[in-house]
Amino acid sequence: METSTYDKPFKSYEELIAIMESRHILIDDKDFALHALQNFSYYGIVNGYKNTFLQVPGTDDFIEGTNFKELYTLHIIDTSLNNIIFKYILFLEKALKSRLSYLVAHKYGVFTDPNDNSFKNNSDYLYYKNYTNHGKRRINILRSLHEAIIHPRKNPIMLHYINSKNHIPPWILTTNISYGLCIEWYNILRSEDKNYICNSFLSSGLCSEEEDKEFLRKCLEITKEYRNKIAHGNRTFSISSLPQLPKKQLLTLTFNTVSEQEYDNKLGQDDTMAVLLALFTLINDQYLLSNMVEEIARILIPYNETTFNGKTVYEIFGLPDDVIDRLMALGQRKFS
Repeated sequence: METSTYDKPFKSYEELIAIMESRHILIDDKDFALHALQNFSYYGIVNGYKNTFLQVPGTDDFIEGTNFKELYTLHIIDTSLNNIIFKYILFLEKALKSRLSYLVAHKYGVFTDPNDNSFKNNSDYLYYKNYTNHGKRRINILRSLHEAIIHPRKNPIMLHYINSKNHIPPWILTTNISYGLCIEWYNILRSEDKNYICNSFLSSGLCSEEEDKEFLRKCLEITKEYRNKIAHGNRTFSISSLPQLPKKQLLTLTFNTVSEQEYDNKLGQDDTMAVLLALFTLINDQYLLSNMVEEIARILIPYNETTFNGKTVYEIFGLPDDVIDRLMALGQRKFS
């Protein structure tokens, strides 16, 4: 029988604790470490944060004095912060779906034929001429929307309408499509329809119509990508390859919550701060934004006087140390 040598063989919890100690991670309570590994895994706690605490990048040796409880604490902070951001991206998704379905129903009707995928019925809200001509892209998106109607999966709202109503209006269709597909639906809207959506999200007059549309598109893209990365277990501070928010609109629409110099130094371009600013710009509900700031504050402020091997929690997560004050000021300015 042929045997195989694996790069990452199974290790018992006790062996994992021994590996951590060999890598200069201080473990002063082995029972605590054992339970933590059972709940969150070695990879989630240790490997997720090693680049922050390694002696030399690319090695496995942690800086002397790195405490396992610090790594555990960072994992809890990170998970909590991700959950908050994820929740408010869901609120933004709901807002986009509500605005989009309202526009489509108001302007193009509430009927679509589940048995017709030609998109040539001008009484159908998925009629191809209701949307901009981007060749196969437009038709592909309309087909995906049509698929969401004929394949309701186990969506109880869709099933109820299919079984007891004589049509599937746009606001019901949006319950069975992803955030990404909803953004694609928005992207094929005619220019005047995009203007309507933009004006419902952004303060008019601060930027040109084209700049508003570019900024909205980038905000939707960055929140979608961030949400997808969170859902696949990425850490807040290590998320990369996000769409970049355009400089002029970001500084203008957030009233210079980040300075031009900070933006040029990458703060607010395509990071967690950028996602927070995108949410603050697009969510037009004072109660929701106030709650978001309070929830983030409850996670971060208890560690204001704590350092993790010489780094503050704000440094580790790539946020300014006055991020709470900045978001509160932005909220006050937004609704003043």
